[in-house]
Parts: sequence; C-alpha cells; structure tokens
Amino acid sequence: MTTTPAAATRIDARRTRRLRVVLTGTLILAFAVAIALSLGLDSSPAADTTAGAPVAAPELNDMGMPVIPTPGSADGTISAGAVEVTGAAWDMGEVPLNVAVRPSWTLHNTGSTPVTLGEPHAEVVEGCCPGPLVLGTQTLAPGESTTLTFELSMHPGMDGWHDLLVHVPVTDPSSTDRLTLSVAGDFRA
Repeated sequence: MTTTPAAATRIDARRTRRLRVVLTGTLILAFAVAIALSLGLDSSPAADTTAGAPVAAPELNDMGMPVIPTPGSADGTISAGAVEVTGAAWDMGEVPLNVAVRPSWTLHNTGSTPVTLGEPHAEVVEGCCPGPLVLGTQTLAPGESTTLTFELSMHPGMDGWHDLLVHVPVTDPSSTDRLTLSVAGDFRA
C-alpha cells in the first residue's frame, strides 16, 4: 500500500499533534509535581503537613477516641500530711462527647521525711465511668513529686454532668491522712 504525499502529511500532522498533547500533559504534570514538592506537600493519606513539617496523627484511646487536652482549669491547693497539690479541683466546663480527656494532678512532698501514697480510688458523686487511676510512684522522698491521672471519655447516652472525687491515702512516719481531689465537667455533643 502506498501513501500519497498529502496523506503522509496528514498522518505526520496527527502524530505531531498527539506528540504535542502528550508532551504538554507531561510538562503540566511535571510542573505540578515540582510545585507540590517545593511547597512540601505530600499526597499520601497517612501524612498530614503544616508548613512542610509532618504533623503526628492524634493519639487514640483504647476505644478509638481521640485524646484531647483536658479543657477548663484546675484551681485550689489541698494538702494531706506533707503532700500538697496545687490545682486540686478540675473544672472542665463543657467537654465534647466521643473524645478522651486526662485530668492530672502533681503531688509534692513538702515535708522533711518520705511519704507513701496508697492506692488511689475514684468516688462518683454524679455521672459515671472514671477510667483507671495511674499514679507515677507510691513513695516520695522529701521534695519529690509524682503525677496522678485518669481518663474520662463519654459517648452519646453518657452525656451530662459528671462529678468525681479522687481519694489518695497519704502515710508518713507519724500519721495517715487522705488527700481528696476533684474533677467535674458537662459532657455534651
């Protein structure tokens, strides 16, 4: 089969147009990739970036709820024996449902002898469901501190006011006392 010069010219023109389209598309794609890389963007679903720096995924609790900073504030100072806590009463205000918060307290031994902290336990005044209490250490030398924390996470049906007391036995060489901390909040959608 022979091709006429006019047909050959048309075929060459079509090939040239296709080649231009492919080259233009490739250049556009390369330009877009260059811009994305210069901006530090990553299109992978696991990466989240802010100003080019990766941002860690939020921590999830055992029920798959994101852990957020505890809202509100902790006020007041309380002591039992030589142990003192500043910020003894957490007033969380409104707390969203389907998230986890972890109120915490720092317990300081302000005395001149070691103290022993007993097993902390929660008392539900209103509401429900405190998570396990976690105490950093049970023995504090003079001047030492430790942290006590626990988790609260409410889902729909558990909304409303929650008021909890946390009791910690404190024993020093001369006496046994009880430290009582508090946390309260209104869990809402």
